[in-house]
Amino acid sequence: MPEKNVDDEDVKAAIERPDTGDGPGTDNLDDLPESDFVGFAEDGPQATATIPYDCPVANFIDELSATGHVTHTSYKKTSVTLHHNAGRLSHQGVLDVWKVRPASAHFDVDAAGAAAQYVKVHEYAWAVGNTAGNQSSISIEMANATLAPSWTVGEATWKNAARLAGWHFAEVIGERPSRSNLFYHHHWSSTVCAGPYMDQIYDEVLAAAQVAYEHFKDAHPTLRPDTEPVPVERQR
Repeated sequence: MPEKNVDDEDVKAAIERPDTGDGPGTDNLDDLPESDFVGFAEDGPQATATIPYDCPVANFIDELSATGHVTHTSYKKTSVTLHHNAGRLSHQGVLDVWKVRPASAHFDVDAAGAAAQYVKVHEYAWAVGNTAGNQSSISIEMANATLAPSWTVGEATWKNAARLAGWHFAEVIGERPSRSNLFYHHHWSSTVCAGPYMDQIYDEVLAAAQVAYEHFKDAHPTLRPDTEPVPVERQR
């Protein structure tokens, strides 16, 4: 299904929404850990690799990094957190919001169910408005199908977000999705995200993530995310 109603008004509205609860998890950016990541090799800029998923993943990693709205420090990930865009946004629209709003997330799934990556999996995205949550969780955004008050998310979007979450549980986290590790944004901070509609279908989302986990866990091993190009400073 093609994206619809994705325009400047949706981007503008998403930027102006005050209750998303996202951000770096601290009011003082100086409190964030300093980056231990060197994004470019000595011989010049190189495109950062996305995860080795079995579906295409659009690459916005370097463009998001250029905003400064990410902390390039790696952490062990133990959960996945789902969000909604608070708008009917394309992948580019999401980036346009984050160019202005000091926020980010690891992935986005659009109205057609296609995925994009903005932050490397193990890094600290400015996503949940909570330091511990940003350190430990992989955040996946989802495009809305409708706006307030229901903030519905289309089936193609949430099912593909759940599948992407299942891949991360199998390939990165190493645990089966459950109520104790598959969260919505409001688990971490005071916000309605991922919206009332997603609250209503949580059991379906969890079940879809569990099916995907079983599929990827039993499949032939793929390259793991830690096989992405290693920062120059760590190539010893």
